[in-house]
Amino acid sequence: MTCAAFVAAATLLAACAGSSEKNATVEPPTAQLSPTASPLNVTFAAPGPAAFSVLSGYTTGAIDIERFMPYDIHVREGDSIEWTSHGIEGHTVTFSDQATLRRIMSSYLVPDTEVPGQQLFNPDLAYRSRTGDTFAGDGTYFNSGFFGVPVEQKYRLTFTKRGVYEYLCLVHPLWMRGTVSVDAPDAKVESPETVAERGRAELATYMEEEKRALANATAERRDVPGPEGTTLHRVGVGVVTPYGQVAAFVKPTLTIKSGDTVIFENDERNFHNVVFKGDRKELPPGYSVRIDPEGRGLNVALDQQSAAAVEPPPAGFDDQTFMSSGTMGPTMPRSTWRLTFDKPGTYQFACTLHTFAGMAGVITVE
Repeated sequence: MTCAAFVAAATLLAACAGSSEKNATVEPPTAQLSPTASPLNVTFAAPGPAAFSVLSGYTTGAIDIERFMPYDIHVREGDSIEWTSHGIEGHTVTFSDQATLRRIMSSYLVPDTEVPGQQLFNPDLAYRSRTGDTFAGDGTYFNSGFFGVPVEQKYRLTFTKRGVYEYLCLVHPLWMRGTVSVDAPDAKVESPETVAERGRAELATYMEEEKRALANATAERRDVPGPEGTTLHRVGVGVVTPYGQVAAFVKPTLTIKSGDTVIFENDERNFHNVVFKGDRKELPPGYSVRIDPEGRGLNVALDQQSAAAVEPPPAGFDDQTFMSSGTMGPTMPRSTWRLTFDKPGTYQFACTLHTFAGMAGVITVE
């Protein structure tokens, strides 16, 4: 589960504070791309209720697309939409009035009453807001709860009232947004097949942009001379784009000399950590998924202790020493972390918040 939501939520609150609209008003994503190719065969929906599909993010390896695809969709009264997650990233589909949105975002995380030192997402964010699968456009809070993490992969709604409805993901609220336009039952709208093809075309565009962003970040990470003939090696900690993130270390494999320093650099738009497990058998968990016993859905517990910063890093540490940067990113005490390696060895490290993406690396000190 990514932790980019912390800063996104805070920024969204500021953006929403001045609005008096009944429903949450969100601008189209500023970096929205046109698909690389239009659907080859544009067809239209047959008469009668139709079922449409929208991609809710997509994860492949380290690349995590955090968008609803397609961004906008036209349906008719009586049609349904199924949002499907492909990956392990958690999302919500949320239609909300401004007051409810501000209240939820103001207490984004709450203490875990079961496990001291952990925090949970606000239950109003994490759990389904109501039973049933019909959206009547009454302007009040309607939330899918978490889906896309293990257990829940889909969410389905039937739309019964004409109107234009904007929605967002509460986990990634600044950039993961969409619009549903509900037209008359006899309106001419694209077929489910055409809508799905548009979504796949947008996904292909975003994937290429993510790959390009990773290549650019790698090229920008140049080593620089350090004191007394040593070298300062720069390692990027994740890459954030307007479309999602690459949950990977930039230059994850290094061979350095004794006395060299490695600078881990987070770009300050997402949350990561750098953990050297040392002689421990396993990395500490960054989070865990918890199913609500009352059947309202699932929540995510964030472990605030196991990956806490080791301050300062112990003098003379070696590859058997456990070390952690603590959480780096927006609102955190640090966005960079420096380590000087004096002892030869093989040092394995990872981000415990993104182990599902294989966010790990190794430093060989000669």
